[in-house]
Amino acid sequence: MKIGTIGSGVIVEEFIQAARIVEGVSFDAAYSRTMDRASLFAQKHDIPKAYDDLDAMLADPALDFIYIASPNSLHYSYTMQALHAGKNVIVEKPFAGNVVRAQEMIALAKAKNLMLFEAICNIHMPHFKYISQQFDRIAPIKAIQCNFSQYSSRYTQLKNGEVTNVFDPQFSGGALADINIYNLHFVVGLFGKPDHVTYIANTHENGIDTSGVVTLTYPGMVVECVGAKDSFSKNFGQIQGENGYLYIPEGVNSIKSVETITKDAKIDYNIQDKPRLYYQVDVFKNIYDTQDFVRRDALLEHSLAVVEVAEKARDAINLKFEF
Repeated sequence: MKIGTIGSGVIVEEFIQAARIVEGVSFDAAYSRTMDRASLFAQKHDIPKAYDDLDAMLADPALDFIYIASPNSLHYSYTMQALHAGKNVIVEKPFAGNVVRAQEMIALAKAKNLMLFEAICNIHMPHFKYISQQFDRIAPIKAIQCNFSQYSSRYTQLKNGEVTNVFDPQFSGGALADINIYNLHFVVGLFGKPDHVTYIANTHENGIDTSGVVTLTYPGMVVECVGAKDSFSKNFGQIQGENGYLYIPEGVNSIKSVETITKDAKIDYNIQDKPRLYYQVDVFKNIYDTQDFVRRDALLEHSLAVVEVAEKARDAINLKFEF
């Protein structure tokens, strides 16, 4: 699994470090818009080839996959370009800015028999699977809370009049797209698409959401997902049932540990010993090696469902992406 990268942010560095632990994964090329930047990034991460011409990198026969970690608004165009070039793709979250574009990406991957994965780490973690196995202990489930909030230095810039990508509607930014999306993946991954979606947000004058609360309703169950980049709090996840609850102490973005609490017992569970981005790459490589298109399609359906939920949430605050 030989990967070429698009992007040079912190998430790319973290992804490279984690993915290299997976046997058979290598990073063979790096692209940036300038050769100086591409070369510096490649040298820093011991990547043999650097490109400032994306078409040239996509034509490199040595590469199997393209990992895309560009600004959100470019996920669609880079993914489509890579798929048209015959490359498998791993695209960072959020998958796409709206349902129409997500459907186009998925359709092209299927038509060309290529792999297309969204790099969302939490749904691939061992603790995520464990959580679903604990439902019988606490059922019936009635309420879920997820809070992932981190004050962003870019919010300080925004208050001072400087609009960066993460707070720019033209770049498909905002708190929901950047941070609350982990909560949506967690809930939709466990329970599927909700019956109803609402979103109440704090917004900047340009319309971008700096923090907000997504409410999802299911039959007999309500969900609250909080995501903030203009404030901070204790991050956590909690699934409440009539007979107990599950608690994720540091948030559902990394699911570092799980506590199961019932009237009779408290069980602490913590078996994850790899970096948080490792598990998704291990899954992707297994699907690629076995050419398991059934599992590919199941993950694509999940990504599409999350895009749909996120789009409905943004509709509630009249925030449109990529039309």
